[in-house]
Amino acid sequence: MSTTSALTTSESSYFQLDTSSREPVQDMGKDEFIQLLVTQLKYQDPFEPMDNTEMVAQLAQFSALEQMMNVAQATEKQMIHSMIGDYVEYSYTNDEGQTEYYIGKVDYVKLSGSEYLLGLGDHEISLDNVYQVYDADNITTNSSPFEVIGKTVQAITTTIDDTTGLSTEVIIEGEVLGIKLIDSEAHVIIGTGEYELVIPFDDVQTIVEKPSVTGRYVVGTVIEDGEEIEVEGYAEYISIDESNTYIYVNGYFVKFEDITDVRDSE
Repeated sequence: MSTTSALTTSESSYFQLDTSSREPVQDMGKDEFIQLLVTQLKYQDPFEPMDNTEMVAQLAQFSALEQMMNVAQATEKQMIHSMIGDYVEYSYTNDEGQTEYYIGKVDYVKLSGSEYLLGLGDHEISLDNVYQVYDADNITTNSSPFEVIGKTVQAITTTIDDTTGLSTEVIIEGEVLGIKLIDSEAHVIIGTGEYELVIPFDDVQTIVEKPSVTGRYVVGTVIEDGEEIEVEGYAEYISIDESNTYIYVNGYFVKFEDITDVRDSE
């Protein structure tokens, strides 16, 4: 049985810009082209000015270059927007500077300055971070991790107590928010915040068609610093060990017996 873990994949390589040598720009765009033409006109010999035919030919070249760039930009825009609804494998740098790898569904595309960004759940990435695109209409049964995204599943896995170091087998029921790749193996992501779970897909036992508490708005109580406080929010997942059943709500684990109210919405 595999062990449930937090997000730990990282890359610690440090890259520094080398200013000792610079490579010249090999590609000339329309701005460079028109600047070269203006310079050529500025410094032409007044006694032997540029031939009109030659000037028209250069202007025609400039116009053709501009049209080609417009076509390329339109093609890129169409290609990026066509990714909405598809699943992509991508990298994401978290707040701690760690690089993590995910599979997720492209929810939207937006233009930020001159760069297009893809929205996948809580992540926004550039196109350069995408490694592979999967057509949502052609996902086969061999890509079964895709099929559980957005669904509530039950998994039997092993957790390790950070304090005691003891391992406990637990049943987890919760909605799959995404897929994370660890050593090329698919893991499902359940829950958010400090107690987000990353569980091997192989530990998933079944899809829950009618969740009981998961995804519903609940109210309960917990003991914190010796005082009883009220906790409310949407139940992200259920954790069942050999002694208790806990509901993960708004960053707290509330015992099932301490839940006082359950409803479909806030």
